[in-house]
Formats: sequence, structure tokens, C-alpha cells
Amino acid sequence: MGQSQFTQGRLIKAAAGACLVAVVIWAHHFLPERTSALASQTIQSLHAPGFGLVSVLVLHLARFKGGPIARYLKAAAVTLLLAVIAEASQIPGGREAQFSDLVIDAFGIVGFLGCAAAFDRDVRRSIGIAGTLALAVVSIPAFVVAVLPTIQLSQALVMRPMLLPTLANFESNWQRIYVRGEEVDFEIIPAPAGWPAGSGRVAKAESSGRYAMYLRIAPFPDWRGYEAVSFVAATGDGQSRRIELGFWSFKPARDAQAGRYYTGVRIGPEPARYCVAFARLPDASSKRPFDVGAVSEMLVAAAKHETGLTVLLDDVRLEQSLDDCANK
Repeated sequence: MGQSQFTQGRLIKAAAGACLVAVVIWAHHFLPERTSALASQTIQSLHAPGFGLVSVLVLHLARFKGGPIARYLKAAAVTLLLAVIAEASQIPGGREAQFSDLVIDAFGIVGFLGCAAAFDRDVRRSIGIAGTLALAVVSIPAFVVAVLPTIQLSQALVMRPMLLPTLANFESNWQRIYVRGEEVDFEIIPAPAGWPAGSGRVAKAESSGRYAMYLRIAPFPDWRGYEAVSFVAATGDGQSRRIELGFWSFKPARDAQAGRYYTGVRIGPEPARYCVAFARLPDASSKRPFDVGAVSEMLVAAAKHETGLTVLLDDVRLEQSLDDCANK
């Protein structure tokens, strides 16, 4: 009878472990179709807090033998092994396994298990006051590093639709989360003298001249009911420059260029509002219409210039009609 119960208990643990591995691998690959860039970032940021929660679950379900410290170390080792398995499971599907993801997962494991251990009476009794303080010094920063990106991205994800019809006005620091520069120095600065009233801060993108300039905005994806996008812009070097605007909608995996539309705008040194109508995008046609209900990114780009290039950008907003552009 005792042997039967022992075997049954092992089988239950093995089944629970297999289910946990399956759930972790599924969650590792989970990314809904037609997910916006910001939503995708938010899901990916769940790496650290996700494995942190898994480590606490492993600790309480596995019931490891040994002293209190040994139980936490075993839970950490098992969870880290799960993270390695989950990361390696991406390779057969053509995705890259990244060591940086494992480092992020480790922060979550250390942060969550360390905080749990700090509240564990048996652990505190084993390591004393000095050990508990040392544990807190290590685990609390790790916990913050694990959960802070998810909190910031979630805030941006919730606040972004509240700005509509404004896509980005750079008045709030959280907007930096979904506006990023590539090959460019990007910062939010006080609005220069003479900038249109109502704007306290603007985005400044500056390239050295060695590389092209790319500024990517991950906007709220549903633009239905709007006919155009407008923005206030100016160059920062006293010259007129041509910039390229790209509008990317969610694309099928089989065609990397599907759903990408580009147009050019020449901006001058004085701030002015520019407007781009979706129906007039050069690449849009009846056979390849711009899907305004599923916009993934808006791209502001410029070819590299030998003397460098500075662009000031502000109040990127959707317009219900071209008349709305003319009246601003």
C-alpha cells in the first residue's frame, strides 16, 4: 500500500512537471497575430516576471527535501533549466535562442525567490539578520529589474489609446516607450522659441551624417474613421530637407514588404504642419490598399547627409478629413 502511494505520488509529480514544461514552452512562443509593436514588447517583457512566478510555483509544488536554503536553490536551478529548455525550443521553429533572455529570466528567478525567502521564517532563522539584509540587497533590485519594464510598457499600452486622435505629442515621458530612434540620437527637448503655441516639448532626432536616420513610432493600431495623419516638423540646421514617411500595417510572414507604404515630404527650417492622406500614398492601390485598421508602425526616415541632419517633430495626430489638416 505504501509503495503504491509512493509510486502514485511520483506519477502525479511527473505529470505536473510535464504540464508545467508544456505551459512554459507554449507561453514562450505565444504571440497573437496582428499584434502591435508595443503589445509585442509588453508580451516579451513578461519573460522575467513570468519565470519569477514559475520559480515560486516550483518551490511550493515540488516540496524539495533538505534545509530551507537548499529548497530555494533547488527551485532556482529547476526553473533556470526550464528557461533553457524554453529558449532552446525556439531553434527548431527558426527563431534564435538568445543568452540575453536567459539573463533576464535569471533576474526574475532571483528577484521573486529572493523576496519570498526574505519573508520565510525558516530562511531568516538559518541566515540571521545580516544574511537577511544581504538577501534583501540582492533580491529587491533584481525584483525591480524584472517587473519594471512590464509596468512601464503596460502603462504605455493603456495610456496610448487615451491620446487619440493624437498618436504622439511628447508631453509625457512614457511616450518614449513606443517612440524610438535607430542610428540616430533621439531625445525629447523643450520646444524652441517660435514653436506653435500649446507645445511644451518636442522630439529631436539627430544623425551624424554617417548613417541614415530612422525614427519609429509604434502607434495605436486602429486608424479606421481617419483619412490622414498630420504632424508639426522643422529642420534644426536652417535647411530644407526631404524626409520619408513609412506606414506599416501587419504583414503576412510570406511577404516581408506587404503592407508597407512610403511617401516623401520636404520640411523647412520653420515649424509647420504637414499632412499625408492615406488615399494618396504612392504605393497604395485598389489591389494593395492601406489597411488603416491594423497599423503596426509609423516610420520617419531620411537618407544620410554628409553634414548630418536634425529633425524636430511634434503633435503627430490623425485627421478625420483633409479639411481638418487645412484648418490647423
